[in-house]
Amino acid sequence: MARPLSEEKREAILAAATELVARLGTSASTAKIADAAGLGEGTLFTYFPTKDDLLNQLLLEIETSLAEALFASSKRSGTPRQRVQRIWDCLIEWGAEHPLQRKAMRQLRVSDRISAENRQRCHALFRDARETIEQSLSGRVDPERASFYIDTVMMGLADIAIEAIAAAPKQHEHFKQAGFDLFWKGVAA
Repeated sequence: MARPLSEEKREAILAAATELVARLGTSASTAKIADAAGLGEGTLFTYFPTKDDLLNQLLLEIETSLAEALFASSKRSGTPRQRVQRIWDCLIEWGAEHPLQRKAMRQLRVSDRISAENRQRCHALFRDARETIEQSLSGRVDPERASFYIDTVMMGLADIAIEAIAAAPKQHEHFKQAGFDLFWKGVAA
């Protein structure tokens, strides 16, 4: 009879993978990940049969964490600006509080090791927040540009704001608001 898998070991592997992918990218070896988790490489493969399985699960776990945080902020009450700002604020706070996860997520999102199926699952996690933003921007932006504004402009400005906050933490609120103001005014242009 096989021994049950330990959730503690699984979490240690994911934590080590987060740190190493954030620092080294997806080229971080499974041997280094296992060592950082305090386990043998064979144990890692007991939990994740391949490196791709590990990387895909890591992205899913990180994006689930972010999506859960955003879900709480995507209430449809308030003005369109207030709805989008709640999501923005949550995005900035999550990124500032989870720097390693954010860096690892950025590495994983551009990796060819992430399956199309996993990308779709991750994208689906943000459906509610995305719908709230799209509805809030309705009548304010050309519908054909909404995806560009959300996926490229908003996420790019969020990264810039989070980096500015990391460099000057005492100006956290200033950078968070400045980034949002730039987005909100920019989409109306």
